[in-house]
Amino acid sequence: MDYYFKGDFPLMGKFLPLLQKDGEKAFKLIIFKLDSNIFSNQDALILEQYHLLNKEFNLNTLRVVNAGSSKGDPVYVYDLTCSTLYYHAKSNIELKRVLKIHTETSKKYVDSKLPYLNKFLLLSYPIPTALTSNLSVDELVDMMQKERRDSYILGTRRSISVELEIKEGNTFVDYRGQILNFDSLTSCIEYLSKLGLTIKRDTLTRYINNEKVFHNFLCKYSNKVLPDNFEEVGLIIDEYKKLKVDTELGLFKVNRKNKPILVKGKIFEKNFESITDTIKFFNTLNIKLDRKTIYLRLKDGKIYKDYYFSYK
Repeated sequence: MDYYFKGDFPLMGKFLPLLQKDGEKAFKLIIFKLDSNIFSNQDALILEQYHLLNKEFNLNTLRVVNAGSSKGDPVYVYDLTCSTLYYHAKSNIELKRVLKIHTETSKKYVDSKLPYLNKFLLLSYPIPTALTSNLSVDELVDMMQKERRDSYILGTRRSISVELEIKEGNTFVDYRGQILNFDSLTSCIEYLSKLGLTIKRDTLTRYINNEKVFHNFLCKYSNKVLPDNFEEVGLIIDEYKKLKVDTELGLFKVNRKNKPILVKGKIFEKNFESITDTIKFFNTLNIKLDRKTIYLRLKDGKIYKDYYFSYK
């Protein structure tokens, strides 16, 4: 309903024109409270369908209940190490209904490198090695509400500051190499608009999450809004983004118990306790390595950058 009151929809049908003309006083709200121990979600839909077919309620242009998609976009709520699963929502709507996370907020944080409330990671895929938390839903909601209150007090929740780096070859501005700071995504979008570059908020958020350069601009979240362990969090997310694709190949099952890995080179031999440790080590050598590459090399035994990988 909040979308209707914002005026984001054209005045069509019967309900919206009447709402604009007479306001809320023209309507009355009746709430049916159904005991979840007795009634199911399907029962609620049947009740709604009954009222849609009732001729007394003549503002409905659609007479069939909107049951929604049978398959929503799942959201998994983890801690910052992806070792604990706090909650699994079957859709963004459920996430909003149960944990009070707005759908627009979930779009911003799901599969991003930005921790939600500096305590949680929102992912669109499961982490098989994560353990389910013993926190109840009410306890989790209380925890999130406390973090929201603290964020409001500190003044850090309403907006997320971003940096806009100007890359070589940029034709919109002539001060290349500089980094511009903005106190919010909105102010950054307004700046780009003044340059003649129109970009939607969702699009810019996606570019930030994917570290994508657009028109020789690179936008990213400001370091001051990120937690101290942000680099490690980003590495975890990057790994599992790759893993999300790899699960279709069934490769994760091979190393489900995180078996130690042996890496050999011409004059090099080293044991690693996990794939994460292996990736971190190769990062220190400035060699880009991800889970998919490791799984493939473990499977086919082929060489990668002069190194061989095998289970210990």
